[in-house]
Amino acid sequence: MSVKHLYLVVAAFVLGCASGGSGPGTGVTRKINVLTLEEISSAHADVATAYDAVARLRPNWLASHGVTSVLSGGAGTEHANVFIDGQSYGDINSLRNIPAYHVRDIRYYNITEAGARFGIKGGASGVIEVTMNLPSGSE
Repeated sequence: MSVKHLYLVVAAFVLGCASGGSGPGTGVTRKINVLTLEEISSAHADVATAYDAVARLRPNWLASHGVTSVLSGGAGTEHANVFIDGQSYGDINSLRNIPAYHVRDIRYYNITEAGARFGIKGGASGVIEVTMNLPSGSE
């Protein structure tokens, strides 16, 4: 086997290991576009808000995508829009108003997925959707 082929095999192995499904040492399954209550809880007490959880565990969701247009209604947003339980909630900073212990899961939708799920309200920079925990007895 040539050195070039060996390099490709090692690179494929490393990439395969790096894309594993669990967080380091937590035993919690990790999906790239979903952040669960279990994963947030395993991040311990320094995660007080949904914004803190995303910033610590999925910081790439907070990245700027650049202003894509100047249309009103969220289409010109630089960051992902925030939805709670399917309803528009605000901009990325509105995640700071959501206590982490009220969250069941947080999902990131890229621009294509956001358009399919939320239509024009999804904006041009994706969507972060928070699904809230229902209080006991309200199901």
